[in-house]
Amino acid sequence: MSDYRRVAQIRTAEQLREHLAAIGVELPFDEEVESGPDSPLAQPRTVAGFTIGNRWCILPMEGWDGTFDGRPSDNTIRRWQRFGLSGAKLIWGGEAVAVRHEGRANPNQLIITPDTVGDLADLRETLIATHEEHFGTSDDLLIGLQLTHSGRFCRPDPDHQLKPRVAYRHPVLDPKFGVTDDAQVMTDDELDELVDTFIGAARLAYEAGFTFVDVKHCHGYLGHELLSAIDRPGKYGGSFENRTRFLRDIVAGIRASVPDMGIGVRLSAFDWIPFKPGEGHVGTRTE
Repeated sequence: MSDYRRVAQIRTAEQLREHLAAIGVELPFDEEVESGPDSPLAQPRTVAGFTIGNRWCILPMEGWDGTFDGRPSDNTIRRWQRFGLSGAKLIWGGEAVAVRHEGRANPNQLIITPDTVGDLADLRETLIATHEEHFGTSDDLLIGLQLTHSGRFCRPDPDHQLKPRVAYRHPVLDPKFGVTDDAQVMTDDELDELVDTFIGAARLAYEAGFTFVDVKHCHGYLGHELLSAIDRPGKYGGSFENRTRFLRDIVAGIRASVPDMGIGVRLSAFDWIPFKPGEGHVGTRTE
């Protein structure tokens, strides 16, 4: 078995340079981390026509401190105040927000619906007000909201039990997540409806003042899982065109419904089942 160096064990710039040379990778980097207004990370950057004030970004995480009905709690509000206080000029989602109750990864995750959109608008305003209080302006502050359905990771209710909805039966992951019945596989009609739900959620995010939405397609959540639905029948599985249909239809729907809304996608670009050597050292799928 190959001996792979653990990146976490690399402590110095010299160790990193030696490791890169050993594996034949050219990756220039600065040995000294600069700070202050002239440092690289303090410089503005223009993305999709908008100039962001610096290179610092708040990435979206799943909140564990909202209310059971999907609204921000005092702890959520405090966290968003700290986003504003941080000085980061790109808030990429800030929070992973479920587009419907069943798609929550935990029972305290925020939900975006007509009933909660006002709370999310207030959350955004809290971030902006805090940022302006400490940094003077928010003209170079870009704020988006991540939209998600958690798929096999769904745990939406106060009982904290897994209630997965999946794109296809998976020989490795089904036992881990308690998928035992084809009824847990979302039908084409259900996915059609979910596409419309994502589009409606993006429209609500626009009404709440967010500049863009992130349509989550990473880390094994439903959108990401659909990209590898090679064995799924119907219009959402099999060919590359079908496996990308969910994302493409959501993006097209947002463009048509709210053309001024920016769209981002956090994408995990690979997803496979473990393989083992077969006859002639050709890989065969591990069952």
